[in-house]
Amino acid sequence: MEEKYHIIEGKYVDSVLLMQISREIEKMKGVSKASCMVGTAENISFLEMAGFHPPSGVSSNSVIIAVEADSSQMTEAAIEKALELIDTGMIQHKTSYTLNDLPDLIEEGDFPVVFVSTPGEYVFNIADKALDSGANLHIFSSNVPLEQELKLKRKGAEKGLFVMGPDCGTSIINGKGIGFANALTSPGDIGIIGSSGTGIQELSVLLDRNGLGVSYAIGVGSNDLKQYIGGIMTKQALSFLKERCSAIALICKTPDPSVEKEILGNLGDIPSVFISLGRDQKYSSGSTYVTGVIDDGVSHLIKQIKRGHTAEQEPFPSTRFIEQERKLLRGFFVGGSLCYQAQAILHGKGIHVYSNSPADKKYLVGKDFENVDVCIDTGSEEYVSGRPHPMIDPEARNALVVKDSRRSDVRVILLDVILGYGSAEDPIAGLEQIQEGPVVVASICGTESDSQGYASIRKRLEGTGIVVFRSASRAAEYAASLMG
Repeated sequence: MEEKYHIIEGKYVDSVLLMQISREIEKMKGVSKASCMVGTAENISFLEMAGFHPPSGVSSNSVIIAVEADSSQMTEAAIEKALELIDTGMIQHKTSYTLNDLPDLIEEGDFPVVFVSTPGEYVFNIADKALDSGANLHIFSSNVPLEQELKLKRKGAEKGLFVMGPDCGTSIINGKGIGFANALTSPGDIGIIGSSGTGIQELSVLLDRNGLGVSYAIGVGSNDLKQYIGGIMTKQALSFLKERCSAIALICKTPDPSVEKEILGNLGDIPSVFISLGRDQKYSSGSTYVTGVIDDGVSHLIKQIKRGHTAEQEPFPSTRFIEQERKLLRGFFVGGSLCYQAQAILHGKGIHVYSNSPADKKYLVGKDFENVDVCIDTGSEEYVSGRPHPMIDPEARNALVVKDSRRSDVRVILLDVILGYGSAEDPIAGLEQIQEGPVVVASICGTESDSQGYASIRKRLEGTGIVVFRSASRAAEYAASLMG
């Protein structure tokens, strides 16, 4: 095997584009692994963990291309291809405008959004300047220091601008998706506020499927409902949506109790649901219904808005015989929020699963989880080192599913499939290699209007013997029933 590295000095390239290029050159003949990254210290450490030996002294203002292939000629060809794709990508994304031009471009009635996807250490200066230019922010980047997030959100609130994120995967503005979003078709004016990208996607798709249209989804990032941030953007989103929407749905992981209390008080009389994933209590607070399960929140809104209607619930199929020696449950998720929700549902049924992103900290597990029940978020940092997120490239997650399908002690495998803008065109590639034995249960978050096509994806999954549900919570409930 030959390793080769190429450094591009002083040039910024979008990180999502670099991830896509990494996957493209890994497909080349003779290439065993490849990665294109901004040369930050964190990314260099990721390369080292992936088995590369990058040169020292790489600037954080540079891009590093790392390739391992069967021969020196193959590494050279891969690097040339990466450079070609970078140049092509830069041309495709090139614009004659800068942040300095924004004030002259924004017209009255516009909802201008600057999408930020840089390494976290570079976000603040870009975002701060965009706010000064009069633009709202969708910060896709993660690893932004908390104190910088607080400064940006305070400044945004003072200016009446949104700071969506950091770590904001999904937003919907006037019916148009930003980031990872789905092609929704139902007309309507429901507003969503969410600290989780796949949570927003699942919620918006289930509402859309039941004829409840979503006009806005404000992604506030995973820190907004923590005490340190204090729900700054959630409160601003509430004020904004209450003037434009007939109902509001909030979705989050465990919020700070004092912040939650304040948000519930701010909801007022508007029909609303507050979905705190993992919560085991369900209750009403004024016009707001509080629950821990997305499907339950959707059902409540349907009853409130479409009186006399109920949410359609898929029945469980007949349970087949499962060998007694098969005892383990293995969950592999690309959606962190759906992984979190599944854990809560399983725990509620007495099945205590471990996770790298646990709903209950005492069930935290590392990469050594061979002999316990698990729900693993394959989009977390330790699984995306040197590779694209599994929503963009599901190969690594799907390989885990196939690998565990070959085990004689696995009873149930649980997984999610996410369709929509930004997601892989073939999110189930490789799953046709699943072996018979365990019961494989999948949920699909998507619509028929998504480019991947809900019906065709479902047909292919069911063709391999996988049990498919329209919602992640229903899939988790069925998986739990098989473990009893």
